[in-house]
Amino acid sequence: MHLATLQLGSFRNYETLTIQFSPGLNVLYGDNAQGKTNLLEAIHFLATGRSHRTSRDQDMIQEGREELLARAEVVRRTGSIELELRCGLTTRKQLRINGIPERKIARLVGSLAAVLFSPDDLQLLKGPPSGRRRFLDLELSQISQTYLHHLMAYNRLVAQRNTLLKQPVIDEGLLAVYDDQLLETGARLVVRRAEAVRRLSPIASRYHEMLAEGREDLRLAYQSQGVGEEEEADLERVRERLERELARVRQEERRRQVTLVGPHRDDVGFWIAGRDARLYASQGQQRTAVLALKLAELEFMTEEIGEPPLLLLDDVASELDPHRRHYLLSAVREGVQSFITCTDLEDLMVREWPESHRLFRVRAGTVVLDDRGLG
Repeated sequence: MHLATLQLGSFRNYETLTIQFSPGLNVLYGDNAQGKTNLLEAIHFLATGRSHRTSRDQDMIQEGREELLARAEVVRRTGSIELELRCGLTTRKQLRINGIPERKIARLVGSLAAVLFSPDDLQLLKGPPSGRRRFLDLELSQISQTYLHHLMAYNRLVAQRNTLLKQPVIDEGLLAVYDDQLLETGARLVVRRAEAVRRLSPIASRYHEMLAEGREDLRLAYQSQGVGEEEEADLERVRERLERELARVRQEERRRQVTLVGPHRDDVGFWIAGRDARLYASQGQQRTAVLALKLAELEFMTEEIGEPPLLLLDDVASELDPHRRHYLLSAVREGVQSFITCTDLEDLMVREWPESHRLFRVRAGTVVLDDRGLG
């Protein structure tokens, strides 16, 4: 797949913008705070329905404006798709696909997929479990509307159950209903996440071995109350284990007034050379592991959807040493549409640009095609 055209209106520092991209490599360069990351944010917004930088859609609306527009033409193997998202200061987000209004934003899933790698991702290992869960949820939501449906339902359920646990007098009948729904929906999420990590682990290990030049191995494992790290997840067995855990913590939940069992408590473990990377990995080891994970994500999603997703690289070249930078750029190959932001083209160390490429100079909310980038 590739993004042929992007059109923006009142999006961050872009009053109006229409830009045509190469189906291969697209490099966005310019000084800091000129709008390079805003372009990647717009692409991510069209792929997932949300920003990777803020939880409030209204934050993306240009100051002094009432509504933003993000529109794209996406070329898939099966044909072209036009996506349009609008969001106002006082109106809900609106989606159109091929000009037809869609009531649910979840309908966006499957139209455009993207893998984003930003400097913030370099903290994925050492950060809280919520970041690692978010990584899995975003990946799986982009390739499965069913997963996204279960995830949204589960999040609503946990919020409702927590509200019930805070009541002075708990409705036991309603709590039993919530428990049953939590076990059913939560088990489905655990099984899908565990399967994804089981498949990601050998792919990430292969990339890590090449990045670390064979010095260290990398292993990933899904850590859950519902499944052992070395087990293949079975839906019924996961449900039974979660049910036992729920019974065990019943009184503790009432005391703390919060749901203590379910996939919202799970994590992903990383081991480098047999040691817990979250505790012992150096900064260089963390960066190598996260880079391997992102490359594995790209390969995994390609297998799942039958064509490569977009690869968005936001100013990561300056964060990596020359060896890792060179290896990352080797992933930018024909067949994968890539978007790279940088302040200086020299950061990329590209001596010969691929045939299908475009260079864009970004300055103060304007984007100009560089005459060196006419590949």
